[in-house]
Amino acid sequence: MGSKQEIILLGAGGHCKSCIEVISGISQYSIMGIIDKDGSSTKHILGYDVMGTDKDLESLLLRCSDALVTVGQIKSPEIRISLFERAKSLGFSFPVISSKHSYISKSARIGEGTILLNHSLINTSVKVDANCIINTKALIEHDARIGSHCHVSTGAIINGGVIVEDRCFIGSGAIIHEGITVGADSIISAGQVIRDDVPSNSVVK
Repeated sequence: MGSKQEIILLGAGGHCKSCIEVISGISQYSIMGIIDKDGSSTKHILGYDVMGTDKDLESLLLRCSDALVTVGQIKSPEIRISLFERAKSLGFSFPVISSKHSYISKSARIGEGTILLNHSLINTSVKVDANCIINTKALIEHDARIGSHCHVSTGAIINGGVIVEDRCFIGSGAIIHEGITVGADSIISAGQVIRDDVPSNSVVK
């Protein structure tokens, strides 16, 4: 069995803890350490060191070439996008991270830097683009499309043929009916049932 590939985590909040749990349960990667924002007093998370700030990314690339954005995304994806684009421009690679308890259809396509947390389900012919969070027990059904920089929260159900455009947040337990389009930069609050198309830049609550 070969040695694990090292990975750096970008962001030291609560979502980072969930990412650590997933990564520590799979065989492909080991965590070198965590990068946090300037001024943070956090030194360790779940036994892993906070190695520096995003200002240190360029020097860290000499030691480790893989990264994952581990900042959460509730209202705005701006911090996740900024970290992803900066690290990518420096030359970092962003692997797909999937929990050993997740399911991904062989016909699905998952974009770089996306993480699938425990018991998430990605069914046939689904496409998920880059830098997304597919959270615990989220279900994405056949032929659905999730754009880049989206967060599909815990227990959300994305039914067949749904299109969720870039930079959207789908709250916990939300249900998107089949064939619906959720326009870019929209927020669907927890528990909402969406039966009609949602225009871009909408907040449904």
